[in-house]
Formats: sequence, C-alpha cells, structure tokens
Amino acid sequence: MSSSPGSPKKNRMRSLLANSFRRPRSQSHSHSSSVPNEGARLGSAQSGTPSAINAAVSLSSAGPNIPSTSEPDSAKLGRARGKAALAGFRTSLEVLRDNAGVFPPLSSAAGILLSCIEGIETAGRNQQEYENLWIELTRSAEFLSQRMQGAGSLPVSNSFLNISKSIEQQAQEIETKLAKKTGGRVRKTIIEEEEILGQYRRVESLFRQLQTDASMSIWSIVNSQLVETRLQGLESVKEATYDSGLSNEVGRRTCTEGTRIRVLEDLRDWINDPMSAPIYWMNGMAGIGKTTIACTFCEQMEGRKLLAASFFCTRNFPDCRRVNRIIPTIAYQLARYSLPFKTALCHVLDQDPDIAKKTLSKQFDKLLKEPLAGMEGVLPQNLVVVIDALDECENGTEVERILDTLFRYATGVPLKFLVTSRPEPEIYPRIMQHNDQSRVVVHLHEIEKSLVQTDIKLFLEEELSLIALTPPQLEQLLERSGALFIYAATLVRYIQSGEKRANLHKRLKSVLELAPDASKRHAHLDALYKEVLKSAFDEEEAEEDEQEDVREVLRTVLVAREPISVETIASLTGIDDPQRVVSALQPLRSVIHQSEQTKLVSILHASFPDFMFSNDRSGSYFFDQLEYNQRLASRCFSAMETQLRFNICHLDSSFLEDNELEDLEARIKAHISSTLVYTCRHWGAHLDLAPRSEYLLKALADFFSNRFLFWMEVLNLRQEMNIGSETLVKAKDWLTASPAEPQS
Repeated sequence: MSSSPGSPKKNRMRSLLANSFRRPRSQSHSHSSSVPNEGARLGSAQSGTPSAINAAVSLSSAGPNIPSTSEPDSAKLGRARGKAALAGFRTSLEVLRDNAGVFPPLSSAAGILLSCIEGIETAGRNQQEYENLWIELTRSAEFLSQRMQGAGSLPVSNSFLNISKSIEQQAQEIETKLAKKTGGRVRKTIIEEEEILGQYRRVESLFRQLQTDASMSIWSIVNSQLVETRLQGLESVKEATYDSGLSNEVGRRTCTEGTRIRVLEDLRDWINDPMSAPIYWMNGMAGIGKTTIACTFCEQMEGRKLLAASFFCTRNFPDCRRVNRIIPTIAYQLARYSLPFKTALCHVLDQDPDIAKKTLSKQFDKLLKEPLAGMEGVLPQNLVVVIDALDECENGTEVERILDTLFRYATGVPLKFLVTSRPEPEIYPRIMQHNDQSRVVVHLHEIEKSLVQTDIKLFLEEELSLIALTPPQLEQLLERSGALFIYAATLVRYIQSGEKRANLHKRLKSVLELAPDASKRHAHLDALYKEVLKSAFDEEEAEEDEQEDVREVLRTVLVAREPISVETIASLTGIDDPQRVVSALQPLRSVIHQSEQTKLVSILHASFPDFMFSNDRSGSYFFDQLEYNQRLASRCFSAMETQLRFNICHLDSSFLEDNELEDLEARIKAHISSTLVYTCRHWGAHLDLAPRSEYLLKALADFFSNRFLFWMEVLNLRQEMNIGSETLVKAKDWLTASPAEPQS
C-alpha cells in the first residue's frame, strides 16, 4: 500500500531528495548557511569532537565585522583564514584516510591529497576560491568519515566505487602536476594554476556526489523492506544480465583475447566522448559475433564501474524475449548500481506501483527519465546500458515501439545505449531514419575483411591447437568462415566433438572437402550445418532407432520455449530412458549446448533454427515446426493429465500462507517435476503455434474441465501466476483463429 500524500515518511524522503540533488556548491565564504542539513537529520553531526571547519568558518564569517584600516591587516586576515581552512581540510583527510581503509580507492585518494597540501599556496589570485574549496571538501570528508566508521552496515554501490576511483584519479593528476618543480618551487604559470584549481573543483564535486550516495544508503537501510518490496514489483528479468546463470546455459562467451580489438576500441571511444550520440547500433548478420562483442564490452564496462544495466534478449528464455520487460529490468539494475537513483525510483513507485505494467513510453518516462532528472551531477558520467539481440524478441511491433521510445527520450537522460541486432525490417528503417547526432551505426559485416579474418585466425589457432593446422588448411578455413564467427565456432565444436584424436583429423578433412553452392548467401554455413547433421545421423554406425532418437531430441530442443532438462526431453519425445536422450545429444554437441552447471539443453546459436526451419536451406533435414508444435502441445496435455493432482505438494493445511511454510521449496522440488514445470509454463505457447485439430480441442476441453485448478495451484506455488494469464490469452487466440482440421 502506498503512503498517503501527507505521510511523514514520504515528506522526509522528498526533503532528502531535494537537499541531495539541488544543493548548490558554495561560491563564497559568506555562504556558510548552505551547509547540507541532511547530515544533521541523519545523525551525521553526532560526533564527539567539534567540526574541523568551525574555526575556518568563524574566521570567514567574522571577516566583514572586523575593521580593516590597512591592507596588511586584510592580508593577514586572509592568510589566517586560508591556513585555518587548510588545517581543517588536512585533519579531515587524515581521519578519512584512516576510516576508509575498507574502500581502497577512497583511502588512497585521501592519502594522495594529503601529500599535495604542502605544494599549494592559498595566497594569491585564487585565495578565496581555494579557501571555499577547503571548507566544502572538509564538510564532505567529515561526513564521509563518520559514515565509514559504520561501513560494515553501509551499502556500497558500483556508483560509489566509480566515484571513489574518479577521486583517486584526479588526486593522482594533481600530484603529478605539483611534482613539476623548478628550484624547489612549483612552476606557477597561470595555465598550470588554473588546471590544478580546476582539478580541485572536480574533486570537490566528486566528494559531494559521494556524500549524496552515502546519504541515500542510510535512507536505503532505514527503509530496506519498503525498498525491496517496491523493486521486486518491477518484476525484473534476472536472467537477462550479460553474466547471469542463463549465459552459461546458452553458451554465451567473451571474445578470445586479442580479437575484435578495433570494434571494442571504437565502442570505448564512443563511451568516453561526452559529445557522442546517445545510441550506438551495432548490427550484422547472424553469426557475425554481435553477442560475443556485447558481452565483452559489458565485462570491460563492469570493470570500470560504468555498466548501468544490460538486457540480453534470447529466444531461449520467455522473459528474455519480451520487449515490455526491458525497461523495468534496466531500472532495477540501475537502482542496484546507484543508491540516489534507487531513492528517486522508489519515490516514483510509491506513487504508481504498477508502472512496470504500462506502455513502453510511460515505462521509460516514469522508471528512467523522471528518477534520472537532476542527477547529472550525482551519477558518474558515461554510464552505458547494453541491449543485445533485440531482433530475438517475439513481437516485431513492440520492437519498433521500444526503438521509437529510445530515440524520443535518450537525449534527455544521462545514459548511453548500445543496441545490437540483425538489420531486420522492423529495426533497420526505424534506426536509419534518425540523424548522426542521435545515433552511431556500425555494420559489422562491412568492417574490413582482413581485420575480421585476423581475429578468426587467432580464434582457430587457439581452439584447434591440438591439430596443428597447416597454412593451406588454415587459409581454407578462413576463406570458408568469411566474416562469420559462428562458422568458426561451429567448426571448432564439430571437430572437437570427435571422441578419438584420429577423428579430429577425419572431421577436419570432411569439412575441407565440402563443395557448397557459392551462389547462396549462407552457402558455407549451410554446408557446415549439413555436414554436422550428416555425421549425427550416420547410417553406417547408428541403428535406425538411435537415428530416430537423435531426430526427436533435435526437433524438441529446436521448438522448446526455454532451455530444458534431459528428463523433460525424454518425456516430451516419448523416449522411455533419459540415458537414450544423453546418447542422442552426443553427436549434436556442435549445434546444441548443455550447461555444465544446470545440465539444461538449448540451441547454441540462433542461426541454426534459421537453417533448420528453411526448406530451401536445410533440404532433407527440414521439418515443419507448426506440425511439431502440435505434437508438443499434445504431449504437454498428456504430461499434465498424468502428473497434476489436488494438493500436489501434500501441504498439511490450506489455511497457512505459502511464506509461512519453511519447507515449501523442498516440497516443490520433490513433487513438481521439471517436465510438469515446463508443460505448465508453455502448453499455451505450443498450442498457439499449432494447427487446430479435433484431438487438441478435446484435450483442451478436458484440461479445463478436470485439471484447470490443479494447474493454477502449480503456478501459484511457483509464484508464476502472471504466466497463467498469458497462457489463457494464447489459448483464446488459438480457439478463435481458424476452424479445426478434420481428425486424421
């Protein structure tokens, strides 16, 4: 329940936000009244010792009331004020250095700034500004020191770490400039003096950002339960991050060391340039390496604490192909990155908890634009959001809408967006209609071929080091790969899947002897996929029933709506022994991935279903996915008929809330099989893609009559009731689509 408009809690939060985001930097010693009051409100002034800035502020404020009859007296007063301010700054830095030991960049920065103090003279043309800077820096340093004393309970965001590193970098640059001495004195040209002063200004600005971040962390601790409730309401897709557990399940990886250097350098130049366009579109055909590059870039930006959020779309997981989950997920991750943003976002969610369910335009406006307003001096610069494989989302119209939304709002928020995709019809014209000021466009397939071939060569030499490729063999493989990394990756997996060392050379030889139709666009990749399938269905070594197992397993994995377990594959294919599924997967390892951690099975790359579902490309290996979805829908109904039952988890009482049951997770794992989980989640999707038939009509009617409530119980236990409503919509669409086919 949201707070009432006049509630004390909401008013405190608004006041805290206003003080944190709008506090001006002091420009004169007479502005001592602008000392931030959030520290006192949050207990930051509960110190046992007087503030180190009291003397400096007293001298500063006393200045106008002291008669000034001569220039020397005024100069003496100025020097006294400067020395007092500098002494206060020195003391606060010493305390901060000692208290910030758990945050090495901040502790290091304090130490470096301490070593620089002796090299700065506060007298001269910039005396007043230096004095103001010392006072402001002292305030921030004292506040942070008190926060550091309780650092065990202080949440530290990536934003906090980023700002700390920036302070350390600025301190190092100041130290370097001050090290340039002539005759034991600093070379005080006007330019050098202004440069050093400018860097101290940046340090002061960064200290204020840290102070805001720390203030928000205190608010976050006090209101932690409310904050988490609000953030969970966004229904963020945890599997969509570049380094999620799903990334292992789908075989996502980073670039081989030493490859794609030019592309990654261009991305870094874009992110480092404050004047560059806010949107960077990297596009290319399937298999060219877009996701691998995006994953590598995310890892690099994560290391620099500049990755605000990532959303990697994939056909392999339902929520990762839904456009309407992208913006709420970005907002959620950004809240984890920045505590001030989290505070502002929770204020928005307090007013409208259901905003994540609304249109894309309203989502962006309320979840990103509004909480980011006024944060230009609070968030680190050059933050990036990465959206990968946008073409793998399931609704082309929604893809168009999110692109329109990005271009409408991107220039008004302190974020940059990297978007990767194929140049699909719903994407290409939507992006190309905008000018160069709003987007950068990179066509990976147009990058100089020699650069790409050099990268692929490094990859092949590293991955096939056991074979010791001859120069002619390597040259031929490079020619076949062209600009497609997926060709090289599939080739490597195919060759390495040979069980014996001799098979490695045999498989290499078979690939080199392929004679693809050079007139077709995907000729070499198609020829390689056909060679893989020919080997998998080897009629000489495999029995007929083994070939049928391979065929059924392959088709099931291709049509499955998410990575699935071996047991689920066995159930959906009608194979009575899961070990037969394991055996059938072996010859398919170059096109199908099985996670080492979860053992879930999925397609390795989106280019393989494209090949398999095209009769023109796959030839005799083609199969009709609509027909197979009909079979899987039927098997889903059969599995639910067998396994669904009343009180499936044998709960002792229906009067207890699920969260009151300590062993509920164990009961769910014990009584709800992976097959039942899959069928309950996806029977509607398979039904929606299947031709209508009398059999499926009867199965659907039987399901609603006898098992509908049991199905809802499973979804409720797994906290997936939202899937239920989507499934029912799909069933309705299927029922109203076309007349049923006659029963054969």
